[in-house]
Amino acid sequence: MTEMREGEKIKIENVKALTRDCVRIRDRDRVESIINLLVEGGKDKLQVISDFDQTLTKQHCNGKRSMSSFGIFGECKQLPPSYKEKSQALYKQYKPIEIDPSLSKEQKIPFMIEWWDKAQMLLSGFEFCCDEIDQVLQEVCPDLRTGSEEMFRSLMEADVPVLVFSAGVGDMVRAILRHHKVLHPNVHIISNFLDFKGSMLQGFKGSKGQHIHTFNKNEHAIENSEYFKLITGRNNVILMGDVVGDADMAEGVKDANAVLKIGFLYDQVEENLDSYLDHFDVVLVDDQTMDVTNGLLSLIL
Repeated sequence: MTEMREGEKIKIENVKALTRDCVRIRDRDRVESIINLLVEGGKDKLQVISDFDQTLTKQHCNGKRSMSSFGIFGECKQLPPSYKEKSQALYKQYKPIEIDPSLSKEQKIPFMIEWWDKAQMLLSGFEFCCDEIDQVLQEVCPDLRTGSEEMFRSLMEADVPVLVFSAGVGDMVRAILRHHKVLHPNVHIISNFLDFKGSMLQGFKGSKGQHIHTFNKNEHAIENSEYFKLITGRNNVILMGDVVGDADMAEGVKDANAVLKIGFLYDQVEENLDSYLDHFDVVLVDDQTMDVTNGLLSLIL
């Protein structure tokens, strides 16, 4: 952040992280307006909503794509021998549809529902002990984006609610955040949590009886939850995601005042950039850090 005079409006060039080569912004005036509203509202008006896989976690590390919560869950040895193979087959079938820039959200949704229904069928009818999740993370745990620990710490100290909205395996998301020591009391997770009958796995609990997929993640799913009470009056939002469906996660924010949407783009940059710029205010191309978010928080908190 460059030095500014009191009362002076913040410009993009005043925020060092927003001037890097990886940053793409289509409407600079709009972004500057939102940033100034966020700063004026301060910490008491702020909430943070973030996707998990490839958003809080790095998209790649040391030349390898980071594993998703589903992928890491598949490393559990208690799972049937065929689970990993069938789960990967579903990923290869449906992931290209999820990120296809030529398809509309409405066209993709039936395929996403189909994906999660089939994924649930794979996770039914056998015993499973969740203790193994922490054991697996000792061997295979994705890195959080550089600067994530600083981000979570500053949000905790400012008592700003953080909602992690994930279409992945909620039990694994929770364990990964705990592993990295960022599962602070202000962090809340809405995801597909494993459902049990005794020790027998029955699939996912989901939210309100519905599975959470990429295109139905928004705060309408938690209107009656305890978390919704915590965010009353917090109508300023920093939102982070890695697919265009994540841009809708703040749709349920009541009386939204300022929502800044940050998108992390890594796959098929040339093909997807225009679509990302249509949905996100700031697009970060192959940026594996939280520098932009931390730069903004340093002004707001």
